[in-house]
Amino acid sequence: MKVSIVAAVAQNGIIGINNSLPWHLPEDLAFFKQTTLGCPVLMGRKTYESINRPLPGRLNVVLSSNTGWKPGPAKDGTPRNVIAYPAALPEGSTTQIATATNLPDALKWLSNFEQVFLIGGSNLYQQALDQNLVDELILTEIHQSFEGDASFPDWDRASFMETDRIVNPATPERAWGFDFVKYAKVNNQPAKN
Repeated sequence: MKVSIVAAVAQNGIIGINNSLPWHLPEDLAFFKQTTLGCPVLMGRKTYESINRPLPGRLNVVLSSNTGWKPGPAKDGTPRNVIAYPAALPEGSTTQIATATNLPDALKWLSNFEQVFLIGGSNLYQQALDQNLVDELILTEIHQSFEGDASFPDWDRASFMETDRIVNPATPERAWGFDFVKYAKVNNQPAKN
């Protein structure tokens, strides 16, 4: 299983403010969807609550140390079904919500999938990097600083090698540019998952 972090990161390391994005970047949202569609996405509880719904076409795994945590109901008031660790997970890209209490259990639970995307927040990114669980970083590097209260963690750049970069320059409508960048773990050292 390949474990990839997906994040949009401002020039000063900011990734969020008040549980939302500090910028409006439709191209990044489209890139995120194209990248993660059909694969499990793993996120912290606060990230799920900021989205406030399961991402369609993906198994949404939410980490919460609170074993009794449940997502809010659907727009029509219907309670959302939740699969709790270690129950069997559905195959394919069914829109479902699953919960686990820690990152190692969640990754072990997802080990039958080809790829898993960690989509936030900063605590989840930090845990995954600290525990050497990440095979790839897929970052939208925004060439502008923003104010915020959540930052992408420092990471060992010597442990990853840039493998792809798509440059998106500033436009008349947007005074700053951004790049879609992929970094792969170097030295063929697989992550511990």
